[in-house]
Amino acid sequence: MDGEWMTAAEAADRLGVTMRTLYAYASRGVLTSRPVRGGGGRRSQYERAQVEALADRTAKRERAGRVEIRVETAVADLRPAGALAFRGYPIEDLLDQGFENVAELLWTADLPSGPVFWPNANRRETARVLTALPETAGLLDRMSTVVSVLGMLDPARSDRGPAAVADVGRRLIPAMAAAISAHADPHPAPGSVAATITDKLARGNPVPSAPVDLALCLLADHELAASTFASRVAATAGADPYSAVDIGIQAMRAVDHGGTARDVHRMLRRVAEEGLSTVESNARRDGALPGFGHPVYTGFDPRAPHLLAALERVHEESDRLNLVRTVRESATRRGLPKPNIDFALGALTWLHSWPEEASTGLVVVARTAGWLAHAAEAYERPSRIRPRAVYIGSRPRRR
Repeated sequence: MDGEWMTAAEAADRLGVTMRTLYAYASRGVLTSRPVRGGGGRRSQYERAQVEALADRTAKRERAGRVEIRVETAVADLRPAGALAFRGYPIEDLLDQGFENVAELLWTADLPSGPVFWPNANRRETARVLTALPETAGLLDRMSTVVSVLGMLDPARSDRGPAAVADVGRRLIPAMAAAISAHADPHPAPGSVAATITDKLARGNPVPSAPVDLALCLLADHELAASTFASRVAATAGADPYSAVDIGIQAMRAVDHGGTARDVHRMLRRVAEEGLSTVESNARRDGALPGFGHPVYTGFDPRAPHLLAALERVHEESDRLNLVRTVRESATRRGLPKPNIDFALGALTWLHSWPEEASTGLVVVARTAGWLAHAAEAYERPSRIRPRAVYIGSRPRRR
């Protein structure tokens, strides 16, 4: 073997990535490859100097900004190869369950035998809160305020027992679903959380609530994502359930955590207005498209195919669905990773003609179930999360 070149297996091993990711690097021009014939097929070699340089840059980024903290949990089991389970149930076995059932599973570790319904007991209070907010209040402002006010009104706010935490979720989530729109309706029609969200957002453009319900189920928890970790840290320090949820909401303000689905929505709208070539040229420059690949899954995001399939059933051969397919086909041709749940969620809000911020609202409503499940676990198994810093400043100095 030429010392200036590496086999694909050697390059992937040196970089610590899958073969698919390696091929994506080559297709985007990050690495230079050359074909080699022989041995019964066509293979590729990769320029050693480029591989070593990329490995060094990656190592420096990890040393500078990547911290791995492991926390024991029985809530969600995430496997990077492409698997996710809630309380031992693979998500594929929960697709026919309503969101309320999945939330109850996360809180109680038992899957209800029949459909669960949570009445919005705080609908009047929620309506008053929404009416009192200024027009400048955004979606996360509305949800955070609703959480804070309902926490003030709850005489059992300081109760951290598992049953009490679950009761918080049953009262809080319907109110948060109502706050997904600034429109205050003190007398909403009774229905599921997904039906409430759909009714609030689909004004004048009714769509089925089934894809929304499925999205909520798939998004209910995802191990220790940034918002869940922030919420759990607060719970381990003794924060009450309402505060733990509000901290999760504030973490969702981070663009890199709660904004990818919104970016997908914007991308689809731009493709509809300007054509695919504009987005493709930006992708060639940036080396990626929003909604493709995942920082945790090395194989594929197991949630995305289910939601995308549901959208296919609902929208059938609509022009908007054809455009979503075109974007996916373009990504496949260019060797990008498979679409993730953010792509599916951004596609949902765009296909439904909803505001782009609605995707963030869906994540917050769904993830509240997970935040509370992790909070209850932290209360039951107290273990203060106290990371240590690696000091890189000046050595001790004398005056």
